[in-house]
Amino acid sequence: MPIPLRPPPECPPSGFEPPEAGERCRAPPAPERRSWFGRAFGGVRWLAAAPGEWLGVRVLSRGGSFISGLAGLARAGAARDRRFKVDADGGFDLRASAFSYGMSVHALDARLRVRRRQTALLAYALFALALLFLLAWARATLSAPLSASRVMLAFEFLPFGLLFFLMAFYQALVNFQIRVRRTAGWREYLTTDEKFLPR
Repeated sequence: MPIPLRPPPECPPSGFEPPEAGERCRAPPAPERRSWFGRAFGGVRWLAAAPGEWLGVRVLSRGGSFISGLAGLARAGAARDRRFKVDADGGFDLRASAFSYGMSVHALDARLRVRRRQTALLAYALFALALLFLLAWARATLSAPLSASRVMLAFEFLPFGLLFFLMAFYQALVNFQIRVRRTAGWREYLTTDEKFLPR
């Protein structure tokens, strides 16, 4: 029958330890003494907590967000390349783009036609807004008394009108690219022999 042995103490008894061991081996701290009030009411401290902590709302919300994240990853599947494909000369590659979008070439062509009409409408609407804004800015600037506030008024509202003009030009450029079925820069759009206005 084996003799039961107690495990050796973590720290050797005092007087037998080398000087460097005394710094590593310290006696465990004495337990904190609580008053009789703390002993009586310490176990029911949870009553002072919020009702959400009683029910574990924080743990449940963390678990729910973890599960929803996993479900989103499972639904996403393999990530597709959503960039529109172009040839070496800049022409639209409808077959490769339709394959990457998971649709037929005919459906992609129909979407391009819809997008062409949308960009034409947006270009005209933004250009009309820019003109109205510019006319209102010119009227407010000319009717203001000649002072420093007139100059400030001119510099405050002019960038917004220019922004509408730039947005209208961008939509017209996208419309031109869809019409010619290739990527084109703004210089090529401004010097084109084809119809300039979006349609």
